[in-house]
Order: sequence, then structure tokens, then C-alpha cells
Amino acid sequence: MITQPMIITFIILIIATALFIQGKYRADLIALGSLLVLTILGILTPEEAVSGFSNSAVIMIAGLYIVGAGIFDSGLARSIGQALIRFGGESEKKLMFLIIIIVSLCSAVLSNTGTVSVLLPVIVSVAFQLHMNPSRFLLPLTFASSIGGLLTLIGTPSNLIVSEALGKQGFEKLSFFDITGVGLVAVLAGLLFMMTIGQTLLPRYIHLSQ
Repeated sequence: MITQPMIITFIILIIATALFIQGKYRADLIALGSLLVLTILGILTPEEAVSGFSNSAVIMIAGLYIVGAGIFDSGLARSIGQALIRFGGESEKKLMFLIIIIVSLCSAVLSNTGTVSVLLPVIVSVAFQLHMNPSRFLLPLTFASSIGGLLTLIGTPSNLIVSEALGKQGFEKLSFFDITGVGLVAVLAGLLFMMTIGQTLLPRYIHLSQ
């Protein structure tokens, strides 16, 4: 049976989703605003509203962002990325292979968004130097960052949330490498696809002016 609180919650969810898509306001403000509205309307109690901030998964995700920011801001990730991508030379297939492997491994322990943001300008620069369409590398970059999150427990926030949910239901939580086997299969399948059929679906070469 559909109740009034369910309808109100659904409406708030739709509004929040629309604001997320619009991108005009900060995501954290939208999320906190939705939480505040649910609390004011009595759908959530104050205890329920703040309980999530003490969740171990939330705390771990926050810690990962701090560690990841330190690695990126120190220049370590950029230096490693530039060196490895430079190793690819002028071979498109070799460069694409390195991009997928590097990004997948970085995304396994760091923020997917952070990994992409650091390597994106490097990859674009290399594409321009080789007179190639940057999209031929940026699309695999995006796919690899998502697939790489399946390699470890901390690869993506959803893994931590699932692990926490299992613990609350009385099941054993996921360990750090419990999903690595599945992640490796996904990475290898994605690598195989992008190195074969995927290349035929990517934008072709373009001649860039010097």
C-alpha cells in the first residue's frame, strides 16, 4: 500500500535527481537539503537523519578521498601517468593498452573521478601530438576507470555500501580482495573488447593543425 510518506519521499527523490542532472548546485548541498526536508516533514527522525554520518562505510569513503587527494596533489600520480603513457610511443594500440591497464589499477585504490581528471589532460596532449582524435583514448579512459573499481573493496563507494549492508544483515562483510577475481575478469574482458571490436566503434583519426 502506497502511503503519503512514500509519495513525499518519491517526489523529493525526483527533485533531487533533477537537480543533480542539472549540475547548477553542489551535489552535497542537494543531498543535505533533501535530508533536511525529510527530517522537517517528520519522515525521518533526527537520529535517523544523522545516523549515516557514523557509518563506517561513509567514514572510509571520506578517508579515501583524503588519501587520493594527497597522491594527486603531490604530483606523484601525474608523474607516473606521464611516464607510462610516454612509454607507449606513437603506437595507438600500445598506448590504448597502457591507458586501460594504468587507469584500471589506479581506480582500484583511488577515486575514479580523480584518476580520470589527472590523466585526461596528459592523454589529450599525447593525442594532439600524434594527430589523433582524443576521443579514441578518452572513451577507453572512462570505461577503464569504472571497470577498475571492481578490483578491490575500496575501488568504488558502492562496494563499501554493499559490504556494510551484508554486515547489518548478519552476513560476513567483504574483505579487501573478495571481488578481485570478478574484477579481473571484467578488466580483461573490457581490455579485449577495446583492443578489438571497440576500436572499430571509436571516432576515427583527424588531422589537427599545428
